[in-house]
Amino acid sequence: MILERFPEVQQLSSSEKLIFVSELWNDLEAHPSEVPVSREIIGELDRRMERFRQHPGEFTTWEAVKERILDAPS
Repeated sequence: MILERFPEVQQLSSSEKLIFVSELWNDLEAHPSEVPVSREIIGELDRRMERFRQHPGEFTTWEAVKERILDAPS
């Protein structure tokens, strides 16, 4: 386990761990070509895209979902 290799991470507070995770994520996001993607994930994405192409009416855009959430009465 990676935490065993870096025990100082376990000493961080919850807030510091969240910041650390955010910084790690931002670093990965800055270099997407370096993030390995398994054949299983690619296959699943291909299946989902094919389903979308065959049945586009079954899906909702992110914009529509966001609008529905933001317009929902509280």
